[in-house]
Amino acid sequence: MTYQVGRFATFGFLLLASLAGPGVTAQERYDTGQDVVPVYEGWVWNPDGSFQFHFGYLNRNWVEQPEIPIGENNSFSPGPPDRGQPTFFYPRRNLFTFSVTVPKDWGAKQELVWTLTVHGKTEHAYGWLQPEWEVDSLTVAENARTRYGRSSEEIAANHPPSITIDPVASASVSRPLTLTATIADDGLPALRPKRPSRPGLATLSTPPTPTNLPTYRQPLPPQNGLSVLWIVYRGPADVAFEPPGYQAAKVDGGDAKKSGKTSTTARFVRPGTYVLRAIAADGLAMTPADVTVSVTGMKSNQ
Repeated sequence: MTYQVGRFATFGFLLLASLAGPGVTAQERYDTGQDVVPVYEGWVWNPDGSFQFHFGYLNRNWVEQPEIPIGENNSFSPGPPDRGQPTFFYPRRNLFTFSVTVPKDWGAKQELVWTLTVHGKTEHAYGWLQPEWEVDSLTVAENARTRYGRSSEEIAANHPPSITIDPVASASVSRPLTLTATIADDGLPALRPKRPSRPGLATLSTPPTPTNLPTYRQPLPPQNGLSVLWIVYRGPADVAFEPPGYQAAKVDGGDAKKSGKTSTTARFVRPGTYVLRAIAADGLAMTPADVTVSVTGMKSNQ
């Protein structure tokens, strides 16, 4: 059974309302001091019979971006505490952030638990093979808001792009780092129609958008063509990526729908070890790739 997006949207609304806490309304916002809630997004079958559990999170802070190292405050159980989860958390709701593979003999009642403790409050996400939580590419496209103008058949036929990242050297807080990524695709999906304007929304009374939203909450991937977005996945501080947001891939010969390359500058303000994530997008599906960067506090002679 496939868990459709309408139920996810309802769940998201209820989640935000229920997690607000006693005496707190959904309209109240906090810049700092709140916790981060791990969220189980659903599961899919893998061709080899194993299962993929998808997770995301809700950072209740509108400004604070906590860094929670792997360990007692950021762990999975049972099994290894490190299952590839992020340690750097952007504000607001972040869907389908990562996935964990469990074996094909995983029991129907067995749970995989992600635990986060922030500002002294502990939250859990429980992944299990509940039939209603089975998801597919249609569900992901709906939640990522990339489905507009696409049929279910078109989504099913599309293959996610692949991405490779050129080797990187060590960096420093005084020397920006160039990140180069190459993206390849099957040439799908086809061009989609331009989204119509919705003038009525301009009159709605909505809260102002904070300026520090993570780059992947800025404009969505271009409707057509290939693009790459960089974010911090693990690390002690945020990183300034130039240009920010999704960057269209440049083609050096060949088909612009099937291959391209991007070059992005990363500027660091704090030394440490970072895992930077590049997200390749073909206008419908997305594929992540990570690179580890060691950043020193002074300019290197290398």
